[in-house]
Amino acid sequence: MNYGRLFLVLISFIMVFNLSASSQELKELDTKGSDNLNENFNQAEKPDDSYLAQFHAQDVVAKLVKKNLEQIYLLNVIVANFDKGWKADYDKIYDEYKRAIELYYKRDMIFAKVWFERNQKSISDLMKKMAEQYNKDTQLILDDCHAQIIALHLNQKTRSDPNKFKELIQNQSRLKIAYGQMDDAENEYTSKNYEQSLYHFRVAKAYGIRILETVAYADESDGKNDGLKVKDVKEKYKKDKADNRNRIYEDVQKGEQKAGDTTNPQ
Repeated sequence: MNYGRLFLVLISFIMVFNLSASSQELKELDTKGSDNLNENFNQAEKPDDSYLAQFHAQDVVAKLVKKNLEQIYLLNVIVANFDKGWKADYDKIYDEYKRAIELYYKRDMIFAKVWFERNQKSISDLMKKMAEQYNKDTQLILDDCHAQIIALHLNQKTRSDPNKFKELIQNQSRLKIAYGQMDDAENEYTSKNYEQSLYHFRVAKAYGIRILETVAYADESDGKNDGLKVKDVKEKYKKDKADNRNRIYEDVQKGEQKAGDTTNPQ
């Protein structure tokens, strides 16, 4: 009887000890972790390091090394062009990739896979936020297009002036394409293909901005004081136009300034 009680006490003690040890072992992965990343997992969470797992990890890592880096380049352009509070998320993604590639070059494929997959998740989360912002921005641009095309449609000169009528038809076609791209972007967003969603939103914005540029007028023409002016449209959407070409606006501006610098011949 005493042995039975002693056995139960020992079992209870072991269970309590294991639960305590397990809770202490459970740690969040640190982007600045040590080389021995096994310390950052409890026993239940440690990745499989069998031969088959190693083979699979190499295949996954080979794809994510390139994919993640290309997506980080895209994120860098967007973060640089638009101040929407995305910098902290981008910096985290950059650090994650840096840690993953370090493990890759050390040929630790199991843990490189862990970090690349975590990095891919972070990239996807940020792209989702960006796609939501692009959706709002694109819709605002197309709302402006509506107003301008309606005004052109109702203008009596449009029917009698072949140039204005041609402008109306062209812009109606552009608006249709823009909305088609919006639909594609929203479908990709729903499918969680956030990168493709961003590209479709960019195309939609490009068509919308083009509409606004064609219906605007130069400051010198007609002596008008109301309506859209070409220079105002270009100024308002200068960053969007650079972003649509996957360029950082500040870099584009510096390039234009450099191209405009000339020296007078002696």
